[in-house]
Parts: sequence; structure tokens; C-alpha cells
Amino acid sequence: MKKAIAYTSDIILGRTGEVIKRSYQAELIRKHAAENDLEVVAWFEDEMYNEDVLTRPGIQSMLSCKEPYDLILCERVWAFSRSMTMLEPLFRELERRGVKLESATTLWDCVSQKCRRRFDPLLPQVHPAGPVIVREKAFHVHRPAHMHFTKLVKAH
Repeated sequence: MKKAIAYTSDIILGRTGEVIKRSYQAELIRKHAAENDLEVVAWFEDEMYNEDVLTRPGIQSMLSCKEPYDLILCERVWAFSRSMTMLEPLFRELERRGVKLESATTLWDCVSQKCRRRFDPLLPQVHPAGPVIVREKAFHVHRPAHMHFTKLVKAH
């Protein structure tokens, strides 16, 4: 059985101001751990979300954890950040320690997928191939001389 430490942080959804509460995240983490034979040996959290990931008190405590663990488990990577730039220092630190990050929820946004691929060796790694140049063709759509909608209308 792999050992995990769990992390939650209130996630504020920018446009709506709705909050994904820590209690909801913890519930999904527990379910994921049970389904995947993971033992959560410690829990860490931050009440307030802020983009300076490594300075959060909960992150500092998590990185100081003395319990042996194989991975860090979160409900979604958004508990840390939605910006790859802000996540990079944390990810480098986890990789330096040989620790994986796993999310209980699979989201399909770019940041979540990049994180998933970074820490799951079974998934193919995606590396940018360089600049992509798109050449657009200009074309014109001509207005038809007649509009034929009468066949679409049934007579009663």
C-alpha cells in the first residue's frame, strides 16, 4: 500500500466567486485513496488561496512532513494553483525529493493535464515541437441569388 499525504486549500473560482471547500476536497481525496489502495498518513491545508505556492503555511508544513510518503494527493491541482508558472517551483521540489503528485479528480484543462502527464510515467509525455505556423487561406462566401426555404415549410 502506497502512503500519501493530502493537501487541500479553499479554491475560489474567479468569475463566480464560488468556493470549492476544503471539506468537499477531503471527501473526494478519501474516496480516491480507498479506491486506489492509498493510505493517507497526514493532512495539510491552507484556508486562503494565494498564488505564491511555496510560502503558504500548509505547503511549508507539508514539505516539512517527517512521515514517510510516496506521493502528495490533492483533489485537483487547482488547490495549489491554476498557473504552470506558479506550480513549477513546487514541482521541481517534489521531483528533487522523488515524490509524485496525484489528483483525485481528472480535469481536462491544460494545467491539470500537464501535471497529470508530468507525474504519471504511464502516460506519454508531450514535448512542444517548436513554433507552429498556421497559414490561413482567404476565401469568400458569395450570397446566393435566391433563398429556397419554401421546401422546409409544410403546408397545412
